[in-house]
Amino acid sequence: MARDSSSAVQPVLTDLAEIVHVTYLDDPPWLVSVQFRFDEGYLQVEVDPDDDTVEVPFDPRHRPPLHHWASRSVPRQMNQRYADLLGRTSAWRWLLRNQQQYEDGFQIELSTPSSTTALQYLAMASRLDLRHVNHAPMP
Repeated sequence: MARDSSSAVQPVLTDLAEIVHVTYLDDPPWLVSVQFRFDEGYLQVEVDPDDDTVEVPFDPRHRPPLHHWASRSVPRQMNQRYADLLGRTSAWRWLLRNQQQYEDGFQIELSTPSSTTALQYLAMASRLDLRHVNHAPMP
């Protein structure tokens, strides 16, 4: 099952300063970890290739080390792609559990006073699948 050390995380993480995608060196490369840097510290999501669960460590001072992908992966700065998310706050984060009781997903809400973006990372086939969650108004 997933290891979640995010219980030590502050309830609210402020001023998102950096997003880094860590990709496995293959052709094509695939996403194995995402790292967020907030004023309060570093939040990381990493897929465990043994059981396709996610680990979500938090460290107030340093980027948490990769547990499964350090030898054949490379960090890719994503600040330009997600420039509109920088400076946002995260008051809500979820560790997602599927019907078989595997914690194989993580969702983070990034917001300003006027807008909200939710990103979801699902572990599948030793990869993280990134999804943008959209608001669906009631019919």
